[in-house]
Amino acid sequence: MKNLIITISLWTVAANTMAQITSTKVATKKSYTIENNSYDSTLNFLGKDVNSYIGQMLYLTGKSEVLRQYGYEGFILDYTEDIIGNEKNVYKCCDNYNSKYTELNGKYFRVLDVIKHPNAEQDDYLYGSVHFLKLEEKDSKDIVYFEYDSKYKHSFPFIVVGFFEKQKKLLINQEFVFTDRILKVSSGEGLDIKTGAPISIKTGEKWKCKDLTVEERYYSLALVLENSLGEITTVSYDATFDNRHFAYTIKESDFYKEKFGSEIFELILQGKVKVGMTREMCILSLGEPKSKNETVTSGHTSEQWIYTNKYLFFDNGILTLMQ
Repeated sequence: MKNLIITISLWTVAANTMAQITSTKVATKKSYTIENNSYDSTLNFLGKDVNSYIGQMLYLTGKSEVLRQYGYEGFILDYTEDIIGNEKNVYKCCDNYNSKYTELNGKYFRVLDVIKHPNAEQDDYLYGSVHFLKLEEKDSKDIVYFEYDSKYKHSFPFIVVGFFEKQKKLLINQEFVFTDRILKVSSGEGLDIKTGAPISIKTGEKWKCKDLTVEERYYSLALVLENSLGEITTVSYDATFDNRHFAYTIKESDFYKEKFGSEIFELILQGKVKVGMTREMCILSLGEPKSKNETVTSGHTSEQWIYTNKYLFFDNGILTLMQ
């Protein structure tokens, strides 16, 4: 199976410019000026700290093929007018009443201002978290407004160029140890992106980050990784830094090997548990359970952890039974 990725490349061309996110297929180099220094580039989605986007350049990511027919939601010409049923107010209308995918895909937008939703004071429950990003499209200089909700990370379709630039600088040549599971279900579907052959998954093997990319399966950020055999695959950026420890730095890997022993840490990387493991070990291996039941009697604590297809039973923090 042939897997295509879009590799993001950044070039710093001057003290007052910043690199562009671009495709290696196009092989173009562009630069943008950063005017706002309050953004520390550690997060892509800022939630309530929306004003820190002012001055930043945003790159609009693509969508998987099945979603392209729906276009891009939230881009309007006048934020004071109703969006619903008002096609004239939709920027580059229309794909299913949204902005046309082909018109916006891969565009860059400068954030000029952040404006509270006009109805926020009247109805804080519905509109209190909603703002409009005033944007300038880089090439056409069009002014457009994007409806931003600080509650929903998944509805933010951009990559902040400053965030990407910093993450790439931090990640290139860093080595990681990944769980077997994340390698199997990675954005490259567990395949070598050069050959399409299945990658060799050796538990505990080191993978070096060679690049940061937008992969074409889900059009999300991904690390381009290479192992000692020269095999190259991609793994989701979000999954790499997820709370469930899908990935470990070499320092973290060495720490857990020493703390738990190599045998236990290998089981953790394989997503397995066994009797005698502690709560911490089980969480690292399986993640947090869907729910817990706890019984405390005379200083003795019994727990039942419920997962989708597994039950774990603990006595005083030690795993005693699995079902």
